[in-house]
Amino acid sequence: MSEELPTTKPAGHDLTVEEITDALTAEWDNPLRDERDRRLPRIAGPSGLVIFGVTGDLSRKKLMPAVYDLANRGMLPPGFSLVGFARRDWEDQDFAQVVHDSVREHSRTDFREEVWQQLAEGMRFIPGDFDDDTAFKQLRAAVDELDTSRGTSGNYAFYLPYPRSSSRRSSSS
Repeated sequence: MSEELPTTKPAGHDLTVEEITDALTAEWDNPLRDERDRRLPRIAGPSGLVIFGVTGDLSRKKLMPAVYDLANRGMLPPGFSLVGFARRDWEDQDFAQVVHDSVREHSRTDFREEVWQQLAEGMRFIPGDFDDDTAFKQLRAAVDELDTSRGTSGNYAFYLPYPRSSSRRSSSS
């Protein structure tokens, strides 16, 4: 890697981000792995997901439970972060409660408190709308803080649903 990983310990962890990454990227052979299987044989390094419109049905019923299921199966890195962005006047803990309830109701794997606690440590919520510059500055600050505290180093995926009303508008032009 060309970038230095932070050597600080993520909150609630005994190992540094570098030690966790080294352990996750160590070479090992899986005797059950089929040679034709093209999936990555290891877990990605610290990363995050920013979900715009996180209060919608798709997020509550599919995306958030799927993220939890990946964490529950050990397929997400310990430093994983989840950032929600929506037009609600919520705090981080309100968002965490909505995710918790969604996971309990819709996940495909059994709920485990230790997995939930690890996932919840990396959750943040940013209230705002797409034309709100202040909200995007808050989003940037949250991502920067997670880069430092969780070791994500800018490694984020962004989920941006496209509203049906926008598709009607753009198809008529």
